[in-house]
Amino acid sequence: MEGNASFHVYSTEKGLKQISNPLRQRILGELGKADLSLSEIATITSRAQSTLSSHLEELVREGLISSRDDPGDNRRKVFFLTARPVGSAVVPREDLKEAVGTTISGSIGMPSTFLKGVVRSIILGMESFGLQMDPVLKDIGRMIGTEISKRMQSNSIEGVIREIQHFYDEHELGEVCVFSVRPLKLIIRDEYNCYKIPEAGKTFCLLNEGILGAILESRTGMSLMFVADTECLASGYSHCKFSIEPAER
Repeated sequence: MEGNASFHVYSTEKGLKQISNPLRQRILGELGKADLSLSEIATITSRAQSTLSSHLEELVREGLISSRDDPGDNRRKVFFLTARPVGSAVVPREDLKEAVGTTISGSIGMPSTFLKGVVRSIILGMESFGLQMDPVLKDIGRMIGTEISKRMQSNSIEGVIREIQHFYDEHELGEVCVFSVRPLKLIIRDEYNCYKIPEAGKTFCLLNEGILGAILESRTGMSLMFVADTECLASGYSHCKFSIEPAER
């Protein structure tokens, strides 16, 4: 999540937790990338271990992180994230509010287009009010993609991509094309999620990132990194681009 947001929201077993302290935001962000020892966190954050200890203890009490003994050195602990990121506060945007109105007014009378416009409007509307929900959108996309994958047959990347192309075409979700093979990149033209929205300097493709990533992983059994590129309709391009590569272990 954005490091300069006024607060971040995480989901824990105890419910939602709001994190406003910048150092705790940084700690949680780094633990979201990798499990770390106290000394590693100190190096990354340039803070004294004594300062970090009190923050880590509070994050453990809040159910946001936990720790385990380092298998290579049982005298030290390794901390890891137990909460799931939900979203963060961002600067409200009036142009996105206007885009919601334009999207809906331009789709009334066309049932399929209207329903897709509602999906776009929910995504744009949340951010227009200052609530960025990128992690949740990606997780919801993965839920959708996992269910879609059950209707597919192929277990090879090539075959699954062909089925994805057919599915997106059949459901009027956009034209999926293979941009390159090595590295593997897909592009989606006329993408339902952010078609004709204002330039944002960022991607709004997290829902599709989750959907496509879950389909490919579920069908192939491979652990993949499926990432929305900076080339996006919301960044002034005529398509949305996605990169696929094996996940780091």
